[in-house]
Amino acid sequence: MRRSVLLWLLQRITAVLLVVFLAVHLWASNFAVSWAASLRAVVDLSLLALALFHGLNGVRGIVLDFGIGHAARRFLSVSLVLLGFIAFLFGVYGFWPLLFAQ
Repeated sequence: MRRSVLLWLLQRITAVLLVVFLAVHLWASNFAVSWAASLRAVVDLSLLALALFHGLNGVRGIVLDFGIGHAARRFLSVSLVLLGFIAFLFGVYGFWPLLFAQ
């Protein structure tokens, strides 16, 4: 019960943080000066992590609404965590050259 309440709360927090980080991303992309390259890197990786968590947690919530059993819940949760981790690493890999480009 506590885990589902925590995940529900994190879903709301990540929604707010996505809006804030998106605003910072737009500002840094369009109006920031050259010193903001490191800020953009942090903001972009944060957006990636927040979007993955928010989206996959939403998928988990929708699937759990169908009333699946305990073993299927565990399999779904572990699968989505692994998918999110792999997707984040793939995003970091794609973003890596931009971190060090001048």
